[in-house]
Amino acid sequence: MNDIARLHINGRYLFKDNLLYLYNGGSSVSFKMYGTAFTVKLEHIPSPGYFYIVIDRDFKNKRKIFNDEGFQSVVFKKKSIHYIDIIKANEANDDTLLIQDIAVNGEMLKYDHEYTKKVRVFGDSTVAGFGILGHHEEASIHTSDSVQDFVYQALYELNMESDIFSASGWGLTFSSYTSPKNIGVIDFIKKVEVNSNIDYEDEFKPDLLIISLGCNDNSYIEEDPLFRETRINYFKRQYQALIDSQIKDNKELKILMVYGTLKEENAYYLYEEVYEYLKPLYKYLYIHKFNGDNSAISNHAYVSAHERMKEELKTVIKEIL
Repeated sequence: MNDIARLHINGRYLFKDNLLYLYNGGSSVSFKMYGTAFTVKLEHIPSPGYFYIVIDRDFKNKRKIFNDEGFQSVVFKKKSIHYIDIIKANEANDDTLLIQDIAVNGEMLKYDHEYTKKVRVFGDSTVAGFGILGHHEEASIHTSDSVQDFVYQALYELNMESDIFSASGWGLTFSSYTSPKNIGVIDFIKKVEVNSNIDYEDEFKPDLLIISLGCNDNSYIEEDPLFRETRINYFKRQYQALIDSQIKDNKELKILMVYGTLKEENAYYLYEEVYEYLKPLYKYLYIHKFNGDNSAISNHAYVSAHERMKEELKTVIKEIL
């Protein structure tokens, strides 16, 4: 891939041996071209997987493509200028999208699209788009979609550059679904994704940090009443450590805690206690509760609820920024 310098990459990635690896759901590669067609050669590891192609940032007309590997081409009616986004739809737990080459029938131009703000996101299954397209089936690449989740849609429609770091089953620092149960997102924030030991060269300087974590932590916290308070207090300190790691070079960073996406009422106390604990410590700390949904797979929010929450999140972000 000879034109890596002309590509714009949203999210965490690895460029190695002239190949581009995208890990997290919602990560994307974008470019500007002048010509009549383009072709992308790609592979899902493991296969199969989904990705999207968006032409000229017309998100409503995005093309969802299911493909194990190979070439995907788009042909235009005439030679013209276009902005292209290739967006990874599968979450980090499911696959890695390997971009092997991007070829333009014409010329690849300098990418000059201007984003309004930069936003970093730490999230769990709701942000990862787990099972949001299905009601009764098992979660799979046919029912999960990181691009149709509320966070990605909101940031794209607000024209904001993003670094989304999320995975199903993961908590901030605890989870009943990980092994061991006392590891979490905070242990991997300097990696390319939550299953990797590959270091991430973090040059992303966000204007806003969104945190959607705690539901999976709560499942572990409530497992043993004997250790409940100890685990809650540890969770609060780790939440603080996560924020501190992000604001050390930017004291003006806005922080938004969100919860309620799955109507997980049994965990509301945890988010609210954390907010009260952290509120005196940070100048720009906000919290927002969604009236969520649990009608999709494993009590997750269905895609129609994500659409509603997207509009709500857009309003909140505009108020903060």
